[in-house]
Amino acid sequence: MKLSSLPRVRLANLPTPLQEAPNLTKALKGPRIFIKRDDMTGLAFGGNKTRKLEYLMADALRQKADYIVTGAGFHSNWCTQATAAARRLGLKIVLVKTGPKDGWVPEQLDGNHLLHVLMGAEIRVARPEDISRVTKDTMDELTEAGHRPYLLTDAGSTPPGAAGYMNAMLELASQSVELGINIDYLVHATGSGGTQAGLVIGAKALNTGIKVIGVSVGARGVDEQREIVSKKIDEALEFQGLGIKIDSEDVIVNDGYAGGGYGFMSGGKAEAVRLAAETEGLMLDPVYTATAMSCLIDLCRKGFFKPSDVVVYLHTGGSAALFPYRDSFKAYLSSRDFPWTVPAWSPAHE
Repeated sequence: MKLSSLPRVRLANLPTPLQEAPNLTKALKGPRIFIKRDDMTGLAFGGNKTRKLEYLMADALRQKADYIVTGAGFHSNWCTQATAAARRLGLKIVLVKTGPKDGWVPEQLDGNHLLHVLMGAEIRVARPEDISRVTKDTMDELTEAGHRPYLLTDAGSTPPGAAGYMNAMLELASQSVELGINIDYLVHATGSGGTQAGLVIGAKALNTGIKVIGVSVGARGVDEQREIVSKKIDEALEFQGLGIKIDSEDVIVNDGYAGGGYGFMSGGKAEAVRLAAETEGLMLDPVYTATAMSCLIDLCRKGFFKPSDVVVYLHTGGSAALFPYRDSFKAYLSSRDFPWTVPAWSPAHE
C-alpha cells in the first residue's frame, strides 16, 4: 500500500477532535451521537478538504508549481481551503467558479467568496458549460506568461486526495479505542465523492464494521452519486495497490435532503442548522453539513438507528457559507416563507 509513502505536506491540525453530542442525542431520542470535528483542520475556517490538499499540494510543490488553478461552486469551501493552502505555501491561485452567467459579480462580498477575495485569489466566474474552456484558457495563459500552473481537479476527489480520508478513518478507529466505543455508522455529506471513497476504503481495510452513509448534496441523484463514489473507490484502490473488495452495498447514498438542488434552501436544512446550534453550539452551513444533519435527524426520527448504536456525524466544515443565507434564516426564525430557495449565485437561478 502506498499510503505511508505518498508525498505529503502538513497543513492540517490532526487529529481533529471526536466529541460526544449528549444534548443532540437527547433531543433526537436516538442513538449515541459523536461529532468528528473536521471543521477544525485549521486552514481558513477549516474543513475536510485540508486532508486531501496535504497530498495534492505536495505534488504541486514537487512539480515546482508557482500557480494553482482550481474551481467549484461560487461559495465553495474547496476553493477556500485550496486558496488558504496555496497562500500558506507561497503560491498564487486562480479560482474558476460557477455562477448564473459568465463574469457574474455579486452585489456584496459575503461568505466564502469574501474569504477568496481577502486571500487574494484571482477569480473568474463562468456558467457550468463554460468551466472547462475557461479553465483551459487560464492554464494556457499562465503557461504562455512563463508560469508553472498546477491544476487541481474534481475538488480534490482524486486518488491521492482520497488518501486523506483513508487516514481519517485510521484516526477515527484509534479515537474510538481511546473512548471505549464501537462506532456503528458514520454520516456525512457527499458531493464530489472523494471523502466517501476514502472513508469506505478505510473502514473496509481496517475491518471497523462502520457503515458509511453519504448524504447527497443535490448535485446528482442516488444512482449517479453511487456510481461516482464507486468509481473513485476503484481508482483509489488501484492507485494504492490495494486488493480490497468493496461490495456495492458498502456504498450507501441517501437522497432527498438537499432541498431540490445543490445549495438550495429548505425547511429541513434550516431546522438542522438551528438544532445543531441550539443543542451543541455547532455551526453548520446550508449546502453540505446541514444536508447531512437533516438526514441524521430524519433517520433518528424514523427509528433507523437502534438506541444502542453509536453514530458519528462528520462535520466537513464550510461554516462561512452560512452567512449568505441570512435572509432565509431570518424568515425561518420568524415563521415566514423563505424569500428564495434557489440562491442568486446558483447556475440554476433565473
